Amino acid sequence: MKKVLLVLICVGLMSVASAFTITNGDFETGGGENIDDVTGWYDLSTGSFWEGAWQTNASWITANGTNVVVLSAYNTVAGDPLAGSYLYQSMGASAGESSVMIGFDWGHPDDTAAGRIDGITISVLASDGSFVADDAIDVYGAAGVSLLDSASYDHVALGTDGEIFPVEVTLDLSGANAGDEIFLRFNSYMPEGGDPWPILDNISIVPEPATLVLLGLGGLLLRKCK
Repeated sequence: MKKVLLVLICVGLMSVASAFTITNGDFETGGGENIDDVTGWYDLSTGSFWEGAWQTNASWITANGTNVVVLSAYNTVAGDPLAGSYLYQSMGASAGESSVMIGFDWGHPDDTAAGRIDGITISVLASDGSFVADDAIDVYGAAGVSLLDSASYDHVALGTDGEIFPVEVTLDLSGANAGDEIFLRFNSYMPEGGDPWPILDNISIVPEPATLVLLGLGGLLLRKCK
């Protein structure tokens, strides 16, 4: 009986960090030079390639030598951090989590001239289940969807290659109901005086410190379970 209980505890602890998932966060699946449709994500599609969001490993664009996403300046509004070219995906259903920590890299394409101000916004939204995701249909502002939290970043380009920066941000999920579908969204953001064409890469869910402790305990218990 003791061994059975230990196994159940181990399984429970190891599942703590797996409530949400991100598909193709590094954009390597389906990657190539200027791919219009971002694999695994819903994105802005206007019928004009340069107005949308696309993934690319073009040498004059990628700042880290791998596939990145470019978010165009189309539809940005100065001072409105949630207006702009976007992409988003579902991370799964809420199980009552109070927050989620997201890590990502963002910055400037390698062909950006010095002095340009690029901006990007990350947000999380909750759907009551009535929203049907698709390309060219934005989750932000849709019926049955509420904005939970967002964070915006901007940077003045130096005009050098390799300008891409790691970010970790904790986003508040307390406004969601258990069972709500949680969406993760990124969009280009126009700071005052900006003309944003940011790049995005390496999106992941970062375990909270308390979760890491629990996983460590889970590892100890797993050894006892054997």
